[in-house]
Amino acid sequence: MDRILRKENKSADDYKVAKQADTLMLFNNLDKQTVHSLITSLGYSVSKHFAEKNLHYYLERTSHGSTLSRIVHAYLAEQIQSHDLSWQLYQDALYSDYNDIQGGTTAEGIHTGVMAATLNTTIMAYAGVDIRQDMLTITPSLPQQWQKLSFKLLHRSTLYQINLSHKEISILSDKPSTILINHQTHKLTANTLLVLKLNGDTQND
Repeated sequence: MDRILRKENKSADDYKVAKQADTLMLFNNLDKQTVHSLITSLGYSVSKHFAEKNLHYYLERTSHGSTLSRIVHAYLAEQIQSHDLSWQLYQDALYSDYNDIQGGTTAEGIHTGVMAATLNTTIMAYAGVDIRQDMLTITPSLPQQWQKLSFKLLHRSTLYQINLSHKEISILSDKPSTILINHQTHKLTANTLLVLKLNGDTQND
């Protein structure tokens, strides 16, 4: 969109249009509660659904001239439980180079930034991992299109092996640690597998 306007000797700054996600990056870097606190500390009131309102406001006004744009929107969409929207935006970002959605830019070089961002969204949004606090926090939201997800994660010098399905999550750590899963605290013993049914039942192997 910005390129089209420039060819017409116009500027995107004169319109309510954005090339890519900018304000919404706040929700990628900070949790919603922190964003809320920052805004209110500046003297502004914040509505209950401020994240949803911001997502849809900018989604209607963003041309996604950067491959990173859609994945930023996908992350926030998942945070507000708009699963179908998140999945569609995630798929668009995931296949951005394969389908050359920018119309020729892939030939100039693949977009490693969006590749990393899709991996980040996989772990942070769909596995529900939050590494921004002292305690590792996991709130799974596995897409219906996936049966399971497995990955390793190094957090504060502790290595975790995490296996997630729609029915359960299993975690193995190389050091004793305490983590938060679905808002409940669980203590891990080094090299002892914790299996948590997503209905709340647990067992240790």
